[in-house]
Amino acid sequence: MSKSSKRWSIREYVLALLQYQHDLIDLTLHQLRIDRARRKVQRRRRNWMGVVKLLLMSAFVAGVSYKVAEKLLVTPTLPTLDPDPWWGPWEPQPEDTSVRPFKIAIPKKDVEDLQTRLGLPLRLTPPLTGADFTYGMSQDTLDEIVTYWKVKYNWAEREKRLNKYPHFKTRIEGLDIHFLRANPKETDKKGLKVVPLLLTHGWPGSFVEFYGILPLLTTPQEGSNVIFEVICPSIPGYGFSQSSAKPGLGLLETSQIFLKLMKRLGYDKFYLQGGDWGALISNFMATMYPDNILGVHLNMATVNTPGVMLKTMLGSVLPAGIIIAEKDQQKLYPIGKTYSMLARETGYLHIQATKPDTIGAALNQSPVGLAAYILEKFSTWTDKNNPHLPDGGLLQNNFPFSLDDLLDNICIYWFTGSITTSMRYYAENFSRGSAFFMDMIPSKVPAGIAVFPEELFNQPENLIAHKFYDIVTYTDHPVGGHFAAMERPQLLAADVHKFVSAVEKRSRDVGSGA
Repeated sequence: MSKSSKRWSIREYVLALLQYQHDLIDLTLHQLRIDRARRKVQRRRRNWMGVVKLLLMSAFVAGVSYKVAEKLLVTPTLPTLDPDPWWGPWEPQPEDTSVRPFKIAIPKKDVEDLQTRLGLPLRLTPPLTGADFTYGMSQDTLDEIVTYWKVKYNWAEREKRLNKYPHFKTRIEGLDIHFLRANPKETDKKGLKVVPLLLTHGWPGSFVEFYGILPLLTTPQEGSNVIFEVICPSIPGYGFSQSSAKPGLGLLETSQIFLKLMKRLGYDKFYLQGGDWGALISNFMATMYPDNILGVHLNMATVNTPGVMLKTMLGSVLPAGIIIAEKDQQKLYPIGKTYSMLARETGYLHIQATKPDTIGAALNQSPVGLAAYILEKFSTWTDKNNPHLPDGGLLQNNFPFSLDDLLDNICIYWFTGSITTSMRYYAENFSRGSAFFMDMIPSKVPAGIAVFPEELFNQPENLIAHKFYDIVTYTDHPVGGHFAAMERPQLLAADVHKFVSAVEKRSRDVGSGA
């Protein structure tokens, strides 16, 4: 057995051990729920002793897992990537490195086809009485949204808005990669530094998410001495970025493609910002290419290491403040409620990580089905209470997104036919477990964390620090959910300005010997 194969077999053993620990934790929580529901008051003490034993056993396994990982993976090596893979549908050929202007111009026949499909009679199932959005998209709400789409939504006008910023394409590793570029304004202001920022979206979003935040990043803001030149790429297989013709293009490979993109545009060093997949891509880039990354800012930061698992479990039984601070308790606990919510809201993930082409075939045939699938995420991931509203909040006057903005995003998926290829990204990443392994590799790149209370899952700073060793800013925001750039652009932009200004000040202080 080669040295390389032996190393990977050890890692597989560690991952198997950690999976066993995770399963044991699940069993512990399940036992706890049973005990709470079925045991009578006079027997609680004995039952709690059994629960405590299970928790202690779980903690023991977590500790053993941590020590094994500590011994075997004390300094994990970075993954090695093929520096010049070819993901295109044809045979490898000399790469065209030109950067070509691109304009969103959907053919008239495609717009007419959409209108024809929207005009078909809807086959909707009446909602259950009082169910609201707890069963998913309410058919009554969907009917109203489709009517608006047919009658009031004007793609021609929205297309002009989307072309407000210049778009481009460039070929990297056999794929045409799309991006928009937002140039800074008022760059002659004294004491203002222009810095490059790679801003990356997630699923089921797109570059459309950033139209509200871009003006705040590219113009001077009070209290900030930086201004950004922003590059917003579309992940391969999303929107106008070409999808891979073969399996294997995941987070690591996307990180390499985006590094090549930035270097091609003349940026050897730059900042990162992202949420959802964009957060993981930014995480991976900061880990893989620290010499190129000036700082990484995330609005969905989660870390999954043995130490984090152990602290999370122990924090659920120990008094607040010993492991998890009092102010952070609501981010994780009660742990049964948190895990139950995650199980309820991640059903889509299991489908997309295993059979993306099956659900993709259905969604690619029906714009109404596509809208239902995507809009339900914008409802629930914006506010955890929205499933208990008749319209999921989507039609409320105080909902942070307009129907036009939501439909812009859906139209990008529809006109590019990219819903299937976007969902394949889950299969590429979850089949390899790369996210867990990369969490084991520390990042010393300056990090900024923005926490929004309605995000599906948040972690305290002391847990995030298991991965990011140099957290410059960690901010708990009063409102906001998963789609922060689109929902709360002022809060997120201010957080990015604060973080980058702090990093730049520290660099100046170091340079001046202060």
